[in-house]
Amino acid sequence: MLNTQPKIFISSTIYDLKNERRAALKAVEEVGGLPLMSEFTMPAVSSDSVTACLERVKQADIYVLVLGNRYGWRPEEKESITEMEYNTAVKNNIPVLAFNTPEDKEELQRLFERRVESAYFRKMVADAFELQTEMVRSLQEEIEKLKTKLYSQKEWIYSNLVKIHIPKTLYRAELNIDKKEVTAFNKERGFSSKKPTLQSYAISALKMKGISFPHDWVAYDKAIYTFHDLQDPSLPLAEIIDHGSVERFSVQEFYESNEDQLSKFKFLLKMCLETMLYKKGIKWIREDGLFAFIPVQKDEEDNWKDRKVTWTKGRKESTRQVVWITKDKKDNSKIFNLKCLAFRSRFELLENQWYISIKPDWTYLWSDFRYCRFGFKSIQNLKRMERNQKVYNDFVFILKYLQPSDSKSMFTQYDDYKFLALEQMEQFNFSPIIPDNTWLNLESPQERKKLESLKDGLFQ
Repeated sequence: MLNTQPKIFISSTIYDLKNERRAALKAVEEVGGLPLMSEFTMPAVSSDSVTACLERVKQADIYVLVLGNRYGWRPEEKESITEMEYNTAVKNNIPVLAFNTPEDKEELQRLFERRVESAYFRKMVADAFELQTEMVRSLQEEIEKLKTKLYSQKEWIYSNLVKIHIPKTLYRAELNIDKKEVTAFNKERGFSSKKPTLQSYAISALKMKGISFPHDWVAYDKAIYTFHDLQDPSLPLAEIIDHGSVERFSVQEFYESNEDQLSKFKFLLKMCLETMLYKKGIKWIREDGLFAFIPVQKDEEDNWKDRKVTWTKGRKESTRQVVWITKDKKDNSKIFNLKCLAFRSRFELLENQWYISIKPDWTYLWSDFRYCRFGFKSIQNLKRMERNQKVYNDFVFILKYLQPSDSKSMFTQYDDYKFLALEQMEQFNFSPIIPDNTWLNLESPQERKKLESLKDGLFQ
């Protein structure tokens, strides 16, 4: 299909039509096309020359046939290369422009002429000059047809930006903590920080009171901000706030005030996401800047086990592995590290609608879930081997896993989180279409065959 520059394959015998082929080249250049011609533009290839030539025909947007007197070389005494090229173009539904010359033709060439004549002959040309003139006119017409066809077609494009639902109300209250007491408490338990943040002071203050509570809140400017109702005296956060200072206001009012508050609100959303994912067995890996699936079960020897997740997509139920355990080569009873499916995320505000972007990734962790830097090269190799369909499948799985349990894909082993919910994948009816050959030709032959056979999903 036509992309930015139409690719035009010129097919003919060479030695008896040198002038005509030069004229054809000029015609292609005049209409702004990319000529595919063995003697001028086709690069050297390592594969068989005939196979390589036919592959170039398949890549063409328009096929031009010029018939002289010679039938041409017949590999293995079968069809000539020119007729092979013609048949390949017809088989692949590539538009054919055929031009004939008045030259006396060999017997086999006359037979080939008859097979072509009925459907495709545009013009009998007397010489190279007339050929160039007629080719320019015919190519311009054909290119306009292709453009009209291309711009009238549409296809579904899937985005990794997903709409989210969040509360409309935000709560604020002044913090009521004694930093000196908190610092002394941290020293007693062997925990110290040179420059503790207000957030860390608040977390330690809760621990000092024996309170375990999710970190889906932010502390800055002597106050705490959260979706939790701070007016509720039974809320554990009520233990570290000044009750007389509680305010409630519009979420939109908060993040639209200034860039600093917008940044703080994004951080709050990140903390909410971290809380939601923790319940689903997904941990924030700060050193790698991503979320990773972690193991949730141990074996009889108290070692972590591979983690597999059973999920439902449509009517089909399948199992996907998300954590792989690697044993220590020197001591098989111990774990060396974990390979974990992961993803990076970012919150975006677009036309007053909040989205989350999800980008599948990988990470390696030690058995205590610390980041393992030795896995960097392995991750590079993994990414190098991944193709569009693999990344798309990972994205679909991750999204389904993060959605509420009443969605089409059911994960019932974890409770839903009330402050953050993800919608279905975004679809856009895109025009003009992105020609499949533009990216399919970049894939390996094996992967290309697999992708071309897909009937649904990303490549529908």
